[in-house]
Amino acid sequence: MTSRPGGNPTAGDPVAGFAGSIAHDYSNLLLTIQNAAELLRDEIPETDPRHERLSQLLKAAEHATQLTRQLQAFGRATMLKPEVLKPGLVIRGMTDLLRHKVRDDVGFELQVHAADAAAHFDPTQLQAVVFNLVAVAGDHVKSRGRVALEVARETLPRSVDGRSKDVTFVVITVTADAVQNVDEALTSFQPRLSGGNVTGTDLRLASVHGIIAQSGAEMEAATDGGKLTIRILLPATSAALTPTTARRAFRAPADLKGDEVVFVVEDDEAVRDLVRGSLERYGYTVYVASDGAEALRIAEMFSAAPDLLLTDLIMPEVTGRELVQQLSAEGRLPKVLLMSGYPGDEALRSEPQTDYPFIQKPFTHAELARKVRDVLDA
Repeated sequence: MTSRPGGNPTAGDPVAGFAGSIAHDYSNLLLTIQNAAELLRDEIPETDPRHERLSQLLKAAEHATQLTRQLQAFGRATMLKPEVLKPGLVIRGMTDLLRHKVRDDVGFELQVHAADAAAHFDPTQLQAVVFNLVAVAGDHVKSRGRVALEVARETLPRSVDGRSKDVTFVVITVTADAVQNVDEALTSFQPRLSGGNVTGTDLRLASVHGIIAQSGAEMEAATDGGKLTIRILLPATSAALTPTTARRAFRAPADLKGDEVVFVVEDDEAVRDLVRGSLERYGYTVYVASDGAEALRIAEMFSAAPDLLLTDLIMPEVTGRELVQQLSAEGRLPKVLLMSGYPGDEALRSEPQTDYPFIQKPFTHAELARKVRDVLDA
């Protein structure tokens, strides 16, 4: 028994929409928590016990960010950041975490046969997919059963432009033997693989399918006797690996500093205050508005336009998109940087006049400073 994905299983699904809405609110909360903790930690010497406590707080916030990404994937509201990577090496680095996710009475085995095989995929979402599939598979295994994870390269026939063509994939296979109620286990995947409505309450499976569907990959699930097999097929690539950029600690590097004027428009007070404080520490002069309507009133008082408009997309009364359109029509639009906890919002993707640089919440102060500097220097 085998099935493949098709259609949009979350289209018109109120649960998916609700999940995306929750993710938006969490993004604002996490942005505040992460940045406040990070700025405070950078002011405390590493020998101070409080430094380690703040590091623990930041680790917890990072885990919460991953949950937010899963909610966004469930609602198809995540903006993926794909890069060229080697899935086998990414998964090999997760070995200890995955082993601890499987119950003590269940065996776990990892085999990477194609460590050098590359694919184009979001590394964070790849980790989420593997983690969730191993966890779900482990939930269905009887005591003394086994969960196996394998990464291999495989060439399969596919129809491309109406013609049969061999396509090479990096295949991630999760196998669970000694499965309890194997047909029920497979059925839990069926709605997400056949294009039906999402049913059940397992957010892990829904988020996996959302990520796969958005990434141009394939997902298969099948049973054979008492065995459940789930396969993720990532199209292989020969492109060069994407360089890894280490996160900068807060030292206000010279190349991130600026003396320009930034106009921040954000309806969440905590986020607004945090963004203003962060940018001021990098040397910028910052003006703020609590929504688009107030921003339009304040803009009339500028003798000269600010250097950058940093605005949230989703706001009451006047949205970020409407603010940009109005200032553009009046000839008072500076450079623009959009931000949102709704990275898949239609306002960002469908309107040519709002095709501006974008930063997804939650972000760190260093990520914001880099993005602001890049937009100003462009």
